[in-house]
Amino acid sequence: MKRDVSFSLLGLIMLLCLGIAAASVYYQYTYTDLQSKYEVSNDTLQKTMMDYQEKEMFLDAALQNLSLSEEREDVLGGKYQEVETEKVGLQTDLAEANEAIKSLNRQKENLERDVDNLKDDKSKLEFKNVQLEDKINGLEDKIEDLEDNIDDLNDKIKDLENQIEILKAPTTE
Repeated sequence: MKRDVSFSLLGLIMLLCLGIAAASVYYQYTYTDLQSKYEVSNDTLQKTMMDYQEKEMFLDAALQNLSLSEEREDVLGGKYQEVETEKVGLQTDLAEANEAIKSLNRQKENLERDVDNLKDDKSKLEFKNVQLEDKINGLEDKIEDLEDNIDDLNDKIKDLENQIEILKAPTTE
């Protein structure tokens, strides 16, 4: 009986050793499988982190470009408003200058008619020749002044037209 107990105990110990060996093999296999899954997951995580960082850098660059574009848009909007305001002012000045030219042309036509009338009256009224010559000289001086004014206004109109052409020309900014 002692021998049976020793063999039973020895069998039990062997059975336990086999169980421990089988459990060790099973856990070693499970550990190896888990470790390979961990490495694959870690590699995937690293790739994902790198992709995330690249996309983050790309988005940062796009955001900076967008901010720069917004700043440029604000600056160009301000310049556009200035140019529009100046354009309106120049158009107003041009309209006033055109009205002034029309008015001066009417005055000139009126004065020219007056001169023609005076010349006709001169032939009829030779006895008032001296008085009329003084009047004519005065009117001719006025005509010259007005023509000088017209020339000055024509020069100003040309300058304004040049400025309008410059403003109409597309800018390369």
